[in-house]
Amino acid sequence: MKRLLALLLSGGLLVELLSLDYTKAVGSYAYYVAHWKEVGIPNLVTAILADWRAYDSLGEATLLFAAVTGFYLLLGRRKI
Repeated sequence: MKRLLALLLSGGLLVELLSLDYTKAVGSYAYYVAHWKEVGIPNLVTAILADWRAYDSLGEATLLFAAVTGFYLLLGRRKI
C-alpha cells in the first residue's frame, strides 16, 4: 500500500514538473530588468519575485516534499 502511494505521489509530481513552462526562467537579472513589464505586474521587484523566483520556490518545496515522503516511507509506523 505504501509503495503504491509513493508511486502515485512521485508520478503526479513528475507530471506536474514536466508540464511547467520553463521558457520564462531562461535569462539573467539584466533580462528581467529589461523585460519586466511583460509579466503584467506594475512593480519591478514584485514582477521578479512572482515570475522568476516562483520556480526557485517551487523547487525548494518539491525537495522538501520528497524528503518528507521518503522519511515517512522509510521510517513510517511500524507495529512492534
